[in-house]
Amino acid sequence: MALVQEFGHPDLFLTMTCNPNWPEIKERLKPGERSQNRPDLLARVFKAKLSIMNDKIMSGKIFGQVASVVYVVEFQKRGLPHAHFLIILKPTFKYMTLEAYDRMVYAELPDQRKDPYLSSLVVKHMMHGPCGELNADNVV
Repeated sequence: MALVQEFGHPDLFLTMTCNPNWPEIKERLKPGERSQNRPDLLARVFKAKLSIMNDKIMSGKIFGQVASVVYVVEFQKRGLPHAHFLIILKPTFKYMTLEAYDRMVYAELPDQRKDPYLSSLVVKHMMHGPCGELNADNVV
């Protein structure tokens, strides 16, 4: 609350989640070992990537100049860490219109013909199959 009193309401909410398929994790697992059995490795790699993300946010290279940022790290039931950022931008860098936000955040599938690699990553990590009667094996 002290940050809001000093700098104003947060402009951006960002979530960063650990990916057990990151190469830095995969290449350090012993044969037959699963990432869920190595919370130490997951936490170390996540912390390194979290520091890089925080540096990029604070340097102003991603969203513009930052007045304040705060984040919290949580652990999911499977042990995967994730972080929630609240970012307050300096007044001259605030997004004032919907169009300004739309230029930064959008949801569309990359063109598979133009960028097959990016398209495959989005489909693999950001989408899931049908639920309910269309997929009886998908249990909540």
